[in-house]
Amino acid sequence: MPRRGGLISPTLSLPISAGPADLTPAWLTDALRAGNVIDRATLTAFTVETPGGDGGLYGQTVRLRLVYNKDEASAPRSLFAKFSSATPQLRERAIDSYAREIHFYRELAPHTDLPTPACYYADIDPATHRHVILLQDLAPARPGNRLSGCTPAQARLAVRHIAAFHAVWWEHPLLSQMSWLPDPDFGQNPDAQQSEYAGWWARFLENIGDAPLPEPIRAIGERFGPQRAEIEQHLFNAPPRTLLHGDYHLGNLVFATEEGGVPFAVLDWQMLRRGRAVRDVAYFLSENLLTTDRRAIEMGLLADYQRLLVEGGVSGYTFPDCLRDYRLALLQRFRALVSTIAVMPFTAAERQMHVDILLPRNITAILDHDAGALLS
Repeated sequence: MPRRGGLISPTLSLPISAGPADLTPAWLTDALRAGNVIDRATLTAFTVETPGGDGGLYGQTVRLRLVYNKDEASAPRSLFAKFSSATPQLRERAIDSYAREIHFYRELAPHTDLPTPACYYADIDPATHRHVILLQDLAPARPGNRLSGCTPAQARLAVRHIAAFHAVWWEHPLLSQMSWLPDPDFGQNPDAQQSEYAGWWARFLENIGDAPLPEPIRAIGERFGPQRAEIEQHLFNAPPRTLLHGDYHLGNLVFATEEGGVPFAVLDWQMLRRGRAVRDVAYFLSENLLTTDRRAIEMGLLADYQRLLVEGGVSGYTFPDCLRDYRLALLQRFRALVSTIAVMPFTAAERQMHVDILLPRNITAILDHDAGALLS
């Protein structure tokens, strides 16, 4: 099973590499000793592998195969190393995201039952916008694939686990004490929010080119701007709130394979935030299943999710409340896709993922639930 944290170096103590090319056996030895992962063993060599998957513009992730001078039971034979982006501008833009993930592994992971990889070492240097995180390799389990979608059984597993996590943090007193987890005030300047969205919308239409956009969705896109602030204020700043993973998609969820491995675990906590719980569920169900599978199991899973919240101690949040927030979250995810497609410097594969796969799935879910009616 994934090990719960508690192994992280408490303070910045080692120089942080720009990326995997700058790593040395001596640095890795020091980091693993600082994290109380190894005792007398010393790294003598390692190899670097670039894993497949969705990748990411804002960071570098590699698998390291490790060789030691002696056997030691606690010494990992492989691990994942996460670094900041190689691009200075992207590093600066993402520094808060890097810090959120480090806070999660330092402060929250040891106290949550949601399966996550053990964190061996994690540090950040605000001056250079660089960070590094060394994480347990959960192979032979591996992340899901957003292109092919997940099975209904995997979807049930993902929903069940995130429901339990949401219930634990539901209106928790500690939520207000997480000063490192800021809340953008969407209601403070709604005109600015609307203007920003208008710019995204124009570039979005240009960037999708000839990709089909149903007229009802085009109408939603054109009407969304004036209500953006209200919808996002409701989903992220209005009670009841909990902790959201924020990027709950298959590339960040690990499942067992035929070779074995952990049944389930959650990766990548850079988008951690407070908000309405069902936003994670809407993101996952609407974009990570084939449409036929989503239509077959979606409402049952949503009902199960709300029931699991109640069983976890949540009160006063009915299924109609949950369904309305779900529909609003589908609209907010459309807004997120609009901005992402508008501004991100996509590779061909990333464009295919967002324009040809995720956007049509989200659009279909919006139409299935008549979510656009909430904009009237």
